[in-house]
Formats: sequence, structure tokens, C-alpha cells
Amino acid sequence: MGIVKIKQVDAFTTELFGGNPAGVVTAADGLPDELKQKIAREMNLSETAFVSRSGVADFKVQFFTPNAEVDLCGHATIATFATLYEEGRLNPAKTVFYQETKAGILPVEVVKDGGQAVFMMTQAVPQLSEAGISREEFAAALGLTAGDLLDLPPMKVSTGLWWLMAGVKQLNRLSSCRADFAALEVMSRQCGAVGFVPFCLETVRPDSSFYMRAFAPLVGINEDPVCGTGAGCAAAYIAAHALLAVERDTCLTGEAGLEVQRPGWVNILVSKQAGRVDTVKVGGPAITVLEGEMRF
Repeated sequence: MGIVKIKQVDAFTTELFGGNPAGVVTAADGLPDELKQKIAREMNLSETAFVSRSGVADFKVQFFTPNAEVDLCGHATIATFATLYEEGRLNPAKTVFYQETKAGILPVEVVKDGGQAVFMMTQAVPQLSEAGISREEFAAALGLTAGDLLDLPPMKVSTGLWWLMAGVKQLNRLSSCRADFAALEVMSRQCGAVGFVPFCLETVRPDSSFYMRAFAPLVGINEDPVCGTGAGCAAAYIAAHALLAVERDTCLTGEAGLEVQRPGWVNILVSKQAGRVDTVKVGGPAITVLEGEMRF
């Protein structure tokens, strides 16, 4: 019988039981992927991250949902580096660290904000393409009508993971929508995306930039509370369509999670040059809520 040490960390929040929870295993050397998948299924969180040695970066990080490995995860990255920081495994002489992921080698920066450590993750170069579905189809899968959506086409957007993206005009319609998870799963598979991210420029907090939800039943996550890759993709879509004024190094804040009683926010730095979105960083704080051992 073996034992693996594991933590549950709430990302994109400073409050216990808020934000988006992730499992984190910081000593995953030698664990086979099959076991990592079983551990992620047992944790039953949207993602569990596994840290091991890397020959090309500071750390290698893998991300598993309860039923699949995914290339990248925003909130689990923040949870991972908050845990490494907490465990004293980040060199205090450095502020930027590199993680080897299936989406590439990506930097994570440690920033001090009034004594609070905040972790900012540079995501993959934004890509936007046609979604292959209509506004009517996108809306219907969420229990909405095409008239509820902004007069822009749904798009596939990736900053490391492909999400299907569209804007909703009114926050109350986004908050009260009833997603058809079976339809979302089928359409996500057909379009080659992990799920749907509808967003709204109306917000709960006056200092936020947009509100969002993230649905990914295809990978076993009906609703992700505060999704880092989804927030990065929403910021890229918003910047690409000039829905908010975005130039070089513009700070945005995405809020989410109220519908599942896990409110949180994502700090986003997005850069746009010559009409093209070229950089997206997402980040925030995190807090450990549970630590223990799992037998295998």
C-alpha cells in the first residue's frame, strides 16, 4: 500500500469555502497517470494538479478532471503555486517560475499585494476561431434565446484550452439560465471544446469588468465555479471585439461563482496590439482548506 499527500486549495479567493477548489499533489514523481486519474476521481473536484520534476522548467504540472486529463487549468495552477509557496518550495530570490504543461512551458509570477501573495499565470497565446454553431444553438443549450445574446457570433477561444464563448446581454438572464448538460456535452465534443463560457458585461461588483459562468460536462464538470482558462478566454474575446477598452497591459476583473455558492474573482492582464490580442495573464490568491493522505 502506498500513500500520497494531498491538499485541497480554494483558488481565486481569500475566503475559506469560496472560489474554485482544486486538489494539489506536490510530490507526484513516479505516480502513473492511471493512478493520478483515480486520485482525481476520488477527490471529485473540477481539477486535481500533480507536480513532478521537469527537465525543461521549474516544475512539471499535470491536470486531471474526474474523468480526463486536460492540457491546462487556471485555478489549479494558482492553487499549485500557492501550495508550493506555502511549502517553501519556491526560491525566494525569484519571482517568476516556469511550469511544463501540455499547453506549453508557461510562466507563473509571484506578486505581493498588500502582504497577500498573488499568483499570476501567463496563458498560451490567444487563438480565436469560428465556433461552428449558431447563436440560436448556443443560446438554446443554456436555456436562453438568441435575443438574450450580444449581437456577435459565438466563437471558439483558447488560451491553453478551447472554450465556446458568447456574451449575454443581461446578468439576471445569465445567472438564472438552466443549462442542458447533455446538449452542452454533445456540442462541445462536436466543436472540439471543453465547454461553454457565457459572460456578461453587467456585474455584481461595480469594480468588476465582466461576470461569467463555465460549463464543461464533457470533462465531468457541469459547472466550474471560478474558471481561470475560461476567464482568460472571455477576456480575449472581449478585447478582440472591443467590448471594453483594451490596449497594452489592461487590467480586467472577472467575477463568478455565485450560482454555486462559491463566489470569487480572477485578476486578468490582457494586451492588445495592432488589433490583435497577444497576451493574457490570469491570477489571484488561494487558501488551503484541507490537507491529508490518500492510500493507494
